Amino acid sequence: MNNSLSIFHQSVLLAVLLVAAIQPLAAQDRDDGTQNMREMSLEEVLQIAEKDNFRIRMAESDIEITRSQYRQTNAVFLPQISLEETGVSTNDPLNVFGFKLKQESATTADFNPVRLNAPDPFENFTSKLQVQQPIFNPDKLFQRSAIKNQLNAAKEQLKGTTSYARFQVKDTYYQLLLTDERLSVIGTSLKAARENETQANDLYGQGMISKADYLAAAVRVRDLESRQSEAKDQLQSVQENLRFLLGMSEEVIIKPTDSLRMASVSLGSIPYNPAVENSTLQALQYRVQAAEEMVKSSKFNFLPSLNAFGSYEFNDDVLFGTRGESYFVGATLKWELFSGFSKAGKAMQSRAELKKAEVAYHSQSLKNRMEIKQARRSVKQAQKQFDFAEASVEQATEDLRIRSDRYQQGMETTSDLLRAEARLSQVRLQRLNALYQYNISLATLELLLEQELPN
Repeated sequence: MNNSLSIFHQSVLLAVLLVAAIQPLAAQDRDDGTQNMREMSLEEVLQIAEKDNFRIRMAESDIEITRSQYRQTNAVFLPQISLEETGVSTNDPLNVFGFKLKQESATTADFNPVRLNAPDPFENFTSKLQVQQPIFNPDKLFQRSAIKNQLNAAKEQLKGTTSYARFQVKDTYYQLLLTDERLSVIGTSLKAARENETQANDLYGQGMISKADYLAAAVRVRDLESRQSEAKDQLQSVQENLRFLLGMSEEVIIKPTDSLRMASVSLGSIPYNPAVENSTLQALQYRVQAAEEMVKSSKFNFLPSLNAFGSYEFNDDVLFGTRGESYFVGATLKWELFSGFSKAGKAMQSRAELKKAEVAYHSQSLKNRMEIKQARRSVKQAQKQFDFAEASVEQATEDLRIRSDRYQQGMETTSDLLRAEARLSQVRLQRLNALYQYNISLATLELLLEQELPN
């Protein structure tokens, strides 16, 4: 029995030690990020951005703010209704006599001059239902129309914000792909450089090359290691930027599943000088219309306004009493003949704001056309640069192969071999940059056109 208990205690102790040993390893795995890696395609990150991007969420809030302002303008048509209860206590002769009349409690004795001049304190409670009904306020009508156009502008601005957020996500995703590929190219070059360094060390030991050649090989390794460290740091920054654009607070390592590629896009269907009315221009157009409505509002502000009002009340000496009922109805026709030039100043301001809105619209229209032309040229130039880089990679690869063979035969120096290897690494990076520039140029063109280009 004791032996069984001893074996049991040993088993429990062994299990505790195993758990204690496994936990640090699990924590280390989480620290290394292996447990927080998430594979995501470009389409997946775009869907997340449209839902959680901070700029998009703020633009949605702008719509709600403007919608609430538009709802407030319903007061131009709808009545204002209030219900109030007022209690007072006074010995003011005029008010005391008036309250008695309102309560329908005045008697002959109340006309006694002594009681009229020095009444006792008197309490009155008024229950009042009050209604104010707008009838004719033309300036408010045009203000309502202006806010309606501002609401439409906010909706178009949300579309533009969404398009720009998608462009930012695409750009960052392509940067992530570019940095990954750069690390791969640098890693390949670093592996070859280390092999060259080892070989140069052996040849230097045999007296077949000079110390300068050996040091050149060693310097090449250190240079690539420095570039590799810099690229890894850049990769971290790109990861952080992408998580921010996606509105992600957790430390997730995003592993892209797509790749940089040369999509065959036909630019022939896109006019070279298009008149594009994208959401940004549409928003500016609505702002112009809103400014026009505000100009009309400032003009009609010089006209009179007509509003009706009415009330129904009870006056009693007890709270919420229903004695002494009465009503009061009427209408107000108001015409401000002079307001210290405040209305004239507002009219000047609204005309200036209209002019500014029109200039902003025409400026953005010309800018869009210019940027579309530049984006088209950028796509074509990136295609050419990629073709040049592709040919350069083939030539540099063949050059490195030939020089490696001659180096093995002692017909080339270490410096010649290192220059050939460096040239190959350089043109590979140039090809990657051209590929990135091609994709980002397409994304820019899609942003300006607000449409996905067929490929």
